[in-house]
Formats: sequence, C-alpha cells, structure tokens
Amino acid sequence: MSAVVDESVDAVADILDIGWSRRVDVVIPATDSELVSLVGPAFADMAGVAIREGSGQRVVINRVRAAALTPLELRVLLRHEITHVATRDQTSDSAPLWLVEGFADWVAFHGLGLSLRQAAPLLTSDVTKLPTDFSGPGRDLAYQQAYSIMVYLESQLGEHGVVDFFLRQASKSAVDASTVGVAGWRDFLKSSIG
Repeated sequence: MSAVVDESVDAVADILDIGWSRRVDVVIPATDSELVSLVGPAFADMAGVAIREGSGQRVVINRVRAAALTPLELRVLLRHEITHVATRDQTSDSAPLWLVEGFADWVAFHGLGLSLRQAAPLLTSDVTKLPTDFSGPGRDLAYQQAYSIMVYLESQLGEHGVVDFFLRQASKSAVDASTVGVAGWRDFLKSSIG
C-alpha cells in the first residue's frame, strides 16, 4: 500500500504546485466501529474519506470497500482523497460539491489514459444543471457529472486553467453556474459521448 500512496502523492503534486506538505497519513481501521468513529456514520459506506483532525489531516480507507477495488481503482481513490488533503486550506467548507468532488476526480484520473466514457460510464449528455445529489441515490452519477465538468473546462482552459479555476472558485460558498456554461458543457458531452 505504501508504494501506491507514494505514487499517488507524487501524481497529485505534479498537478498541484500549491505549497502543500506532500505528506499524507493513510489509516485503514481494523473494525467497522473504528471506521465509524473516524469518519462518522454518513461516510462509513465510502471506500475512502479525507478527514481533518485538529491541525492534521488524513485519508481513512474502508478496508472492506477497498479490498474489492482493482489496482487502478485504488490508485484513483487515493489520488482523489489526497487531492482533498492537498487543497483543504484553499477550499471553503461550503464550496459547491460539484467543484470540490469534480476537481478531485479530475486530478485522480489525470494521466491514466482513460476516456471520459471509461471514467464516467453512467454519464449522458442530457444535463440541464450542475449536479447537487452527492449523498443520495444519484451520488455516483453526480460524481461523474462533476468530473465531466472539469474535463469540459480542460477542453476550454487547458490543464493549468482548470487548476486556476478551481483555486479561484474553491474559497467561495457559491459559484455562479455561468462560470461553467451548462449549455457548453452539454454540447461537449454530446460530442464526447453521444
């Protein structure tokens, strides 16, 4: 596991040159009760969660959910959660989840050679608004839509532009939908996935 964590930290650091410590503690609780005590019951079903404890941060891995992941899926999970750790000081607690989660997925998938369809198999081009259901039955689709927004922004702004966009917007409590352009995002999805 340590080699995958080190590789994931390096991958995130290659994209985010923002002065973070480039050090992440990863905890794998031995029991379900220990997992719940660390992340809370609302997040106990997640494969991984980045948490803040006092002045420190760590990634908590759900041993049962993580055991079912392929090596690629584990790498994506770690990169995603490490991105949350790396950007925590730049991110408002009330920042929109589509921005925070979409950016973490964009960093996680960066450079892995997966198409948008491979990374987001539930995605359709039938979008009319930015995703909001990150905890209910639409959670998986919301994450994939949020990721696709970042891929769309990359097509418009380039890699550095996406990082700059995130860093400018993540400290805010709300981000105007016009900064994304839902119609442009929808057209991008139609041309990318049909």
